[in-house]
Amino acid sequence: MPVTLSEITNRIMSASATIIAMVALGTGLYQAKLSRDQARAAVWPYLISGNSGENGYSRIVQNVGLGPAIIGSFEILVDGKPMHSWKEVADSLHVPIGFKGSRSTTFRRGLVVPVGANIHLIELPDSTDIGLLRSHLDHLRSFICYCSLYDDCWALDSDISTPTKVKACTDDSTRAFRE
Repeated sequence: MPVTLSEITNRIMSASATIIAMVALGTGLYQAKLSRDQARAAVWPYLISGNSGENGYSRIVQNVGLGPAIIGSFEILVDGKPMHSWKEVADSLHVPIGFKGSRSTTFRRGLVVPVGANIHLIELPDSTDIGLLRSHLDHLRSFICYCSLYDDCWALDSDISTPTKVKACTDDSTRAFRE
C-alpha cells in the first residue's frame, strides 16, 4: 500500500513539531541555568584580610563582594599552631602587648559579614609594642572559610591573596579561634 502525500505531509509536520519542542525545551533549560548563575553572582561574597596601621595596629577582614559572607570557620595560627585568643597569639609571638585601649571583635562560625563591612578583628593603640609586633607578623597566619547564601564556599588564607573555592567549610573546634 503506497504512502499518500497527506501521510508524508503529516509525518513531516509531526517531526517538525517535535524538533521545535525539543529546541524550545533546550532553550528554556539554558535560560534557567543562566538565571541561576546570575542569581549566584548577584550574592557572591569576596573576603580579603590583612593588616592596617592607621593608629596602631589592626587585623582586618573586609567583604568587597556583592553578597553577604557566612563564616563557616576561622583560625589564627602562629608558626602553624592554632591559637584560641589574642593573648595566646601575643604570648606565642613573645610580644608583650598592653591590651589597655585595645578592642577586638568576635569572629566565628555563623557570623554574617555584610557587603562593604570592614571588621577589625583586633585593634591595638599606638605604642612601643606595635613595632615589635609588626616585626613578628610573618609568623601570624589566618584562615577563613565562608559561604554565600547559595552555599557556594571559599577558603581564604592570609598568605594567599585570592580565596579558593571549596566544597564546604569544616569547623574543627580544637583549631577554632574562640575570641
